[in-house]
Amino acid sequence: MKTLKAQSDPADGTAERLGRQLVEMGKIAEQDIARIVVNQHELGLPFGQAAVGLGLLSDEDLRRALAIQYAYPYVEVGGSSISSSVVTAHRPFDGQSEVFRSLRSQLNLRWFKDRRKTLALLSPRRGTGVSTIAANLAVSFAQLGKRTLLIDANLRSPRQHELFGLKNTGGLSNVLTGRSAPSAELSAVAPFEHLSVLCAGPPPPNPQELLSRPTFSYLIETAPASFDVILIDASPLLDYSDALVVSALAAGSLLVTRRNATRIEDIERVKRQLLPTGAILVGTVLNS
Repeated sequence: MKTLKAQSDPADGTAERLGRQLVEMGKIAEQDIARIVVNQHELGLPFGQAAVGLGLLSDEDLRRALAIQYAYPYVEVGGSSISSSVVTAHRPFDGQSEVFRSLRSQLNLRWFKDRRKTLALLSPRRGTGVSTIAANLAVSFAQLGKRTLLIDANLRSPRQHELFGLKNTGGLSNVLTGRSAPSAELSAVAPFEHLSVLCAGPPPPNPQELLSRPTFSYLIETAPASFDVILIDASPLLDYSDALVVSALAAGSLLVTRRNATRIEDIERVKRQLLPTGAILVGTVLNS
């Protein structure tokens, strides 16, 4: 470490922090830092790349250390209860996650930029993967530093508790029946400190009636005081009318379709059904 302190390059402070982070992670030994710094200055490389070049680190080790340093959380595949289909949580640097970042950017420009905070994710029929897309988007917004709330309002076939490895003993259905307050039913998702999930809860016999209660409307109206982004996973719109209630309250909807499965006539039917609700169809996602 004396070698680090003796250098006058301002980047050495960053190198020292990264070096100590790697030591804490057990990826390198304390004595490796001086060797890496020498290689760094000889080749004119960043500290991390110099360590990789010496064979002391893998590219994945470096990405994980930098993610910790820059407060960009993600989890190891197999090292979390979060489903591997939530790629933004497990593999935030690959092409699939880049697709979700691109979608996040478009939503920021088209919807959330005007102080809107709530968006419903809809599908014409089941099987489009809307719940998985909602989960990935929620993680992506949380990684951006946005206080994100993901509500599983599909009270018929909920998925979010499965995707995030959470218990579904409590949730939205308990809130809507007055058994508990929303704050008591929120689930944190480690290590994503900006993400909260409100699971669907025990399945009720009357989903549409519950979602039509003032309690749900109040929840959607008050949530923006505590969150920057509220995403709502809804049931298939053409199978059940629950989603019409959700989309009307959210004001904006993102329609998720599946390649070679969703029919054009179903998309047109969704548009016609949304029209009387006043909900804006922000865009359509084609899931492959």
